[in-house]
Amino acid sequence: MTTAHRDFDHHRIWRVTPETLHDATTLLTDAILRDHPSVERVIGIANGGVSPAHLIATTAGLNARIVRARHNTSDDTYQQATGNVSLDLTPLTRSLNGQRLKGRVLVVDDICGSGATLRRVRDDLTPLLGPDAQILTAVLCLNTGATTLPDYSIWTVSDWVVFPWEQPSTDQDTTPLPPPKKVFRHA
Repeated sequence: MTTAHRDFDHHRIWRVTPETLHDATTLLTDAILRDHPSVERVIGIANGGVSPAHLIATTAGLNARIVRARHNTSDDTYQQATGNVSLDLTPLTRSLNGQRLKGRVLVVDDICGSGATLRRVRDDLTPLLGPDAQILTAVLCLNTGATTLPDYSIWTVSDWVVFPWEQPSTDQDTTPLPPPKKVFRHA
């Protein structure tokens, strides 16, 4: 297994604004539904994937489900990846009530830093998939150090990113990410 690593140039701390979040999730939804006309389930990785998953699910006319994962050891900026991801699928398995996931399942997170969280979620969801199920992954930001790539992303970054649901340190200036223009497909 490759050691988890995130690239940080320490040039700036990027910020996703509520407006760019909305625009990015709209672009992601359009691209995913263009490539895959049906998505049966949207799963957000908590905490960061909850808001984008709900926005994507709402646009696609679906309800989002949540799985809880934690990779960072704290909320401090410039946390290096550990490769150790804790994951709780209990809320999802309860909602499945013994059934298997069917069709296309879209897993959404805010950022793919090293790829460890997406890899762990994908691996742990596999036993819950029906024979016709397929997992797709989408993130807002992709760090240049990621060794596991999502299927879809918007921004490629090599610095820390702060999202609308996070509080940046008061002593650190942030730079808004540019408006999203394109969805990148990595698969």
